Amino acid sequence: MKAPHEDQLLLIELLTLDQRESKLRHVRDSHPAHATLSELTARAQDLHRAAITQDAVISDIRREVTRFDDDAEKVRTRRSLQQGRLERNEVPLRDMSSMEHEIARMDQRLSDLEDAELETEERLEAAEGAARAMREEEAAIIRDAESTKAAFAQEISGVDEELRDVLSEREALAARIPGEVLAEYERSRRSNGALAVVEVRDGVPIGAGTDLSPMELDAIRRTPADQLYWTEDMGQIVVRTSAKS
Repeated sequence: MKAPHEDQLLLIELLTLDQRESKLRHVRDSHPAHATLSELTARAQDLHRAAITQDAVISDIRREVTRFDDDAEKVRTRRSLQQGRLERNEVPLRDMSSMEHEIARMDQRLSDLEDAELETEERLEAAEGAARAMREEEAAIIRDAESTKAAFAQEISGVDEELRDVLSEREALAARIPGEVLAEYERSRRSNGALAVVEVRDGVPIGAGTDLSPMELDAIRRTPADQLYWTEDMGQIVVRTSAKS
């Protein structure tokens, strides 16, 4: 593929910018704040789910309290009615003993219901307290997460600013490279990453990760300057330079 040598030289600059971008993104993505935020978010979500489950428990206990209260009210109403009949002498003498026994049973039933209601109310209070504690802890964790985000944004602001500059510079540089040449570079970068371009300076490969055989170096030397050359093994673009230039 034909490509003016000056356009090929731009690929080295482009690769340098891409390498800088990659390093800056690594600094950003490997910041400890990400792990901290992930942990805090998971804890907050666990507490949120636990609080929702606790709300269901609270609803069940409240229904128990209501049931005990309703049953107790029915017993009170029945007892009041029967006690009133006794006090107004509306009960035949032969039925008084059984009526008194019924009232005594209702007194016991009412006592049992009141005890059960009291125990259930205590359970309700404990369940509501647990739900409040979960939501308070969740809120505290969310505040910690927001503080972590703010600290991360402050610490990484310089990296973000540099990254924006690199991206802007890359965009301007890429616009100067012919589309076909840029497409070949991007193809090589997808396969080879930071080794998309190999610089061969005065016949000598420059940089780490470059291992070209004498035979291939000779083929590079014999390739016209305005012709793109790709390495045989990895398909990297070779850009020839000179220390004298």
